[in-house]
Parts: sequence; C-alpha cells; structure tokens
Amino acid sequence: MELEHEDKAAIIEIVAARHFSSQNWNWISLNSDAGKIRRAFEELGGQYDEYPYMSRDWYVENSATKSVHMCEKWDELKELIEFLDIYAQHFDFMVKGSDRKSFCVVSESKELTDEQKNAIRNARGLRCNTFVFTASVPDDIGFELSQVGGGM
Repeated sequence: MELEHEDKAAIIEIVAARHFSSQNWNWISLNSDAGKIRRAFEELGGQYDEYPYMSRDWYVENSATKSVHMCEKWDELKELIEFLDIYAQHFDFMVKGSDRKSFCVVSESKELTDEQKNAIRNARGLRCNTFVFTASVPDDIGFELSQVGGGM
C-alpha cells in the first residue's frame, strides 16, 4: 500500500514523540495540543484576577499545568503565548529537556520553508533552541489481511 504524505508525517510525529519520551523530556504537540497552552494561560490569569494577593509568577510557578506551558514566570508565559499566536503552525512540538525550551519541526527532509526559517529566528529571540527531527518513512508499506474463522 502506498502511503500518503499525511500518513508519513503522522508516522514521523509518532517516532519523534517516542524519542522525546525515551529521553525523559517534557513535550507537547503543537499540532494537536497548542490550545492547552492558551487555556492554561487564561486559567492562570483568571486565578490571579480572582485572588490577586499572590503574584502572577507564583501562579505560573505552582500551576498544575506547568508541564504543558513549561514556563517559570508570568512574563515568560505571556511571551510564549504571543509567539505561539504567530508561529505555532510552523513547529510540530515544544520540548523541554534538562535546560531550556526548544521548538521542533518534524520532517522527512531537512529542507525548511522561508516561513519556518523566520519562525526559527524568532524562537531564538525567545532564547529557545530549535531543531529539525528527520526520519525516513518508506513510500510503500506491506501488510497482510487474514480472516479468522470461528465466529458465531
């Protein structure tokens, strides 16, 4: 069976996610879960508005959603939201290992579009690493369909 481009992209995303997990990195898919970061930002802002006697930084540092947004301070989270509003569609993952956040593009090739290159320049402005995760996926994949007898 010949694989479609979308199938190959999904396979590469699965391989990248498995790699991040095996490295014990915190990661979030920007393709499917970027909205979680926005919701966390809005919830933290709402908590501060309701209980302003604690600093916004305190809410960010102690949030249950810290593994989603990966930020330590309110200004860092706000800057991340502003960045994602503009550039999230050019990245596939946000990852945090032992040091700082990184943005990742997954692809079958290392070739980047001009939009991706611009997004990478701006991510570096946020002091974030960027990388391209490449993997080879065959054009065709073999399979076998077997009938199992013994039904009702």
